[in-house]
Formats: sequence, structure tokens, C-alpha cells
Amino acid sequence: MKAKVIQLVLTAILIAHFPAGSLASISRAGFSMPDSLLEVTFRYKTIRNLILLPVTINDTVRVNLILDTGCRNLVLFGTRFNKVFELHPDKKVNFSGLGSGEPVSGRLSLNNKVSIDAVIGEKIPVVIIPDQELFKSGDHVDGIIGYDIFIKFEVELNCSERRITFRPAIKAEISPEYEKVAIKVEDGRPIISSTLLINSKSVSFDLMIDTGSSLGLLLKTTDKSRIREARDSGSVLGRGLNGNIEGASLLAGRLVLDHLEIEKVRAGIIYSPWHNYASVGMDLIANYSMVLNYCKSYAGFKKA
Repeated sequence: MKAKVIQLVLTAILIAHFPAGSLASISRAGFSMPDSLLEVTFRYKTIRNLILLPVTINDTVRVNLILDTGCRNLVLFGTRFNKVFELHPDKKVNFSGLGSGEPVSGRLSLNNKVSIDAVIGEKIPVVIIPDQELFKSGDHVDGIIGYDIFIKFEVELNCSERRITFRPAIKAEISPEYEKVAIKVEDGRPIISSTLLINSKSVSFDLMIDTGSSLGLLLKTTDKSRIREARDSGSVLGRGLNGNIEGASLLAGRLVLDHLEIEKVRAGIIYSPWHNYASVGMDLIANYSMVLNYCKSYAGFKKA
């Protein structure tokens, strides 16, 4: 019997109730690099195609964080972090993400220094989720980081060579080697207008670029009949922050992102009572080099 591989989808939106005075601290928070540097490049490791960055917090706490475009804050998993951060008492931070379970909650720590190679973050909020077990101990994954980085830098991912580059977003210009695609940033997430060809029918979606997902293409639909028509209906497609993601699988004829076309895309499809939505994860993105620039509202793709 073949072992079932559970893919990860870490995308989360932070809904926080901050203590008095903390919003002023967060407004001054941010990442930067020395003025003498035009860019910072280093190699990264991967786990199930997800990007794993080496990060140091407060000069002493060394962690490995997954780069997740769907997450608003730096999040750490595990009870051991309760002892090494100053946490605000009696204040919880609630996360809603993909999965069939209840939202998860954590504790908030403010005013942390965060170092990613030569990139330095000052007064960065950190959320500790002590009882979440998304990763095995041998995976050496401690948490996730997202919007805090992407709002300040143009981020270039060379997936074939496992290299990441940070450039000040406002000064950056995309290389002509890349197929440039317009994006909009909603709730801290990069969104592309897309069209998907399914069973000879074209369907339009707002599509999120999700570096926190090891899946390929994931569709949410309000039409339950689409799920029944797909293969393996009721199977577990992956695991999100809120538990298992159950749905079906299909093969789409074509995915169109602006004027970029991708043929024959494997997709998972799940039911949503509220809206039609899609995301593209690292199983597909890993076939490309990619650039994201939130400040100038573009993404770029180049076949690896």
C-alpha cells in the first residue's frame, strides 16, 4: 500500500486583539537592509517544495521559517518559545486558515529584532502558537513569515538553484527575462486575475500566489456539483492551519495568468459556501523563477 503524503497549506489571515499601546509599536516596525547594499542574495533549503529561511530573533533564538505569502505576521509553533519571549498576558491572537477544524490561537510578543542574513527587522511582532503540530520534529521547521518581508522588498525566487534575493521594493525594476503579470494585494496577499479551462469551459478566478502551500492549484467553489464531477471526491488534499482540507482532484486544460498560459495543470477543488477563489502553490511555482513586488503591484515568472 502506498503511503499517503499530506501536503501542507499554511496560508493564514491574522485577526488580532492587541493590548493597549501595541498598535503604535507595530506602526514603527519594519525590515530594511544597509544603505550600502543594493540587494541581498543567499541560498535556502526546502521541505516539500516550501521555502525554508534561516532566521535569528533577538540575536540568540535561531529558527527555520517557511516563507508564506498568505501569512500576515511572523508565527512560531511550539511550547518551548513561551519561555524565551516576553508575552503579553491575557491577550490571544486568533488565526483563521484552511482546514475543517476550529481556528487556532496564540500569544503575542512585541518589539523583537529579526535577522535574515543582512536583512534586519526592528520591533517585529511575533505570535507564539504553543499547541500546533503541523510539522514533525525531524523537519526542523519552527514557524512561518510573510507579509512583513514582502511589503518592504522585491523578492526574487530562483527555485531551480534555491536562491532568494531581496531588493528594496520601491527602487527595484523587474528584469526583461521575466513574464510580467499585474497583481493586487488584498488582506496582505498577492492576487492575480486568472482564467481556468475545465472540461472545455472557461472559469474566471481571483488567484492567490501562495508560497505557503506545497499543493499546485487549489480551487474553492460555491458549486458542489463541480466537486462531485471531479475525481476522488471526499479525499484529503492537504492539511492547513485549521485541520485537514477535504475535496476532489481534477486536471485543468489550461491556466491563464494575465497573458501567461500554463497547460495541463493538476488541481484540487474544495467547497466554499461564500465565494469562488483559487490559489497556486509551490508544486507549480517550483517549475519557475518568480519575482514578487507588492509596492509596484507586479509578479514575474520565468521557466526554470
